[in-house]
Amino acid sequence: MLYSDFKEAVILLMQHPVMLKPFCSLSDGEKESAYDLLSSLADLSVCENYTLVDYLQLSRLNFMLGRLAQEICLEPEKVIGYYNDGYECLQKSGIDLSLNKWSELVSLRMAE
Repeated sequence: MLYSDFKEAVILLMQHPVMLKPFCSLSDGEKESAYDLLSSLADLSVCENYTLVDYLQLSRLNFMLGRLAQEICLEPEKVIGYYNDGYECLQKSGIDLSLNKWSELVSLRMAE
């Protein structure tokens, strides 16, 4: 199902069982409807102008879509694509997950 209104889709997500239950207790239908809803939200999100926070929010949507895609057994390429998109959104939001940043931070902590 494709939702045309971002606000309506957010309200429906807030009322969806995926917000209240762990994945293991969701039915297949609930997982699929959550996937459809989040997919619509992600599509509607890219139509707006972004700030750094928006990319962070979009990364959350993509990571959850990846989890749901894996739960409902979509093809692995689709699952990996969501995780890659989530990572790219994190980078665009200014979050540096590189090994260079990690080694810089580890070195700083070791020097203290």
